[in-house]
Amino acid sequence: MLWLFSQMFVLCAVSFAAGSLLTWLSVRGRAKAEPPKPVLALPAPRPSEEKVVVAPPAQEKSLPLKGNSKTLVYHTSKSPYYRRMKGDMTFGSEAEAVAAGYRMWTTKARVKA
Repeated sequence: MLWLFSQMFVLCAVSFAAGSLLTWLSVRGRAKAEPPKPVLALPAPRPSEEKVVVAPPAQEKSLPLKGNSKTLVYHTSKSPYYRRMKGDMTFGSEAEAVAAGYRMWTTKARVKA
């Protein structure tokens, strides 16, 4: 029994030594990483002699409200669902949507009373 144990021990030791040697030989030949090259600074921009005229920002046209006729919910442009919903109804203002029987979108789950 001792003979079998010693054979297994020697076999494992030789396998470990061979694996370690192969790993060391493969890593030994690799080149060392070079330090990063310094980043060169760009020259400062020259001041331009031309005067730049900045136009005033254009007034953004408010997007129409989109309504879903199945759920009777309307979405404003602030809604996270506004861009992905098709909206089979459109309204010019919230007052028009409420008058048509629609309610505003909400992110909270509706609680049944």
